[in-house]
Amino acid sequence: MRNRITIANPNGVGYRIPGCRASSLRLEWQQEQTVLFGTVADRLGEYEDLGSVEELRELKRGR
Repeated sequence: MRNRITIANPNGVGYRIPGCRASSLRLEWQQEQTVLFGTVADRLGEYEDLGSVEELRELKRGR
């Protein structure tokens, strides 16, 4: 089983990331917006490169 960064919210809607699981994290102001760098952003980017949530659900169902 892989190590999760996120945990489900107690109300069952969405997820959160405890600070101790976020590892490195850096916020910067670039091109008129706040930008987040670090382990969390890298992991999310890797997952998004695999496909959309809908596409991954379909693969998991075995289609």
